[in-house]
Order: sequence, then C-alpha cells, then structure tokens
Amino acid sequence: MPASDNQVTTPAAVSAQLTVFFDGRFWVGVLEHHERHQDGGAGTVQATRHVFGAEPSDVELHDFLLKHGGDLIDRVAASAPVPASRSAGSPTTGRRPNPKRAARQAAKDAARARPSTAAQAALAAAREETSARVARNRSRRRRQEAAEAWERRRQRAKRRHRGR
Repeated sequence: MPASDNQVTTPAAVSAQLTVFFDGRFWVGVLEHHERHQDGGAGTVQATRHVFGAEPSDVELHDFLLKHGGDLIDRVAASAPVPASRSAGSPTTGRRPNPKRAARQAAKDAARARPSTAAQAALAAAREETSARVARNRSRRRRQEAAEAWERRRQRAKRRHRGR
C-alpha cells in the first residue's frame, strides 16, 4: 500500500526542559517541549510557563513536578507549536523585497520587542491564542446581552401597547 502525503509524521527525538528564572518580579518556570522530525526538518517547540512567586528550592521544584508535572505537560501539549528553525518571529521570503518596503519592515521590527528564544515565541503564540479566544467570548456575550435587552424592550412595548 503506498504511503499517502497526509500521514502524521512521528518525531525522531523528543526532549523537554524546565528552566526557572527571575523575571524582575517573580520566579517563573518555563517548560519547553522540543520535537525533531525524522525527515531531517528542524521540528517544533511548544512551551508553557508557571509563576512560582518566591524562589523555589530544589526540593520544592521536585515536589512541584511530582504533584503538578502531568498538568504542566498537558498545558504544553495544548499550546500552539512553533517551528524550531524560526528565528523568533522573523519571516522568511524567497525573493528580494522592495527597498522602501524593506526599510519600513526593518523599522517596524526594530520597534517591536522580539522574543529571544523559540520557547518565548511559543508562549507569545499561546498568549495571542488565549486573548483571541477571550475576545471572541466577550463579543459573543455582548451580542447575547444586546439581543436580550432588545427582546426586553420589545416585550415592554407590547405590554404598553396592550395597556397592561
């Protein structure tokens, strides 16, 4: 039976890394999940973060991973995968762009804060996905409230019309 082009590729290597760092206010742990594919491609990176607050000791980290490691891995699996070869948000194009367009793009890129690692890019993608979901829910809720308010106004107008 011939192999189809839309088969799911199995990863050749899978690794995970938990990095704990101080971000200026809190101690944060970032769990990165790297997959390298068999076809020689760079693979993908998925990441999630957990805010510890105070600096965790080695024993506290070990206990945290034993108690909440499964939940942390589930959160990584639910996050958006980012290509590992991508250099933190820079687009790749095959042809040379217009010089004025390139200058505008360079100025825009210089003004924008860039993530320095693929894990940070994965976290940014997850944040964007979450904010888009929240915005959709908020919009749906507002439309529903507006429809309910309109229906209440219609019912009130009918009651007034009937003289009740």
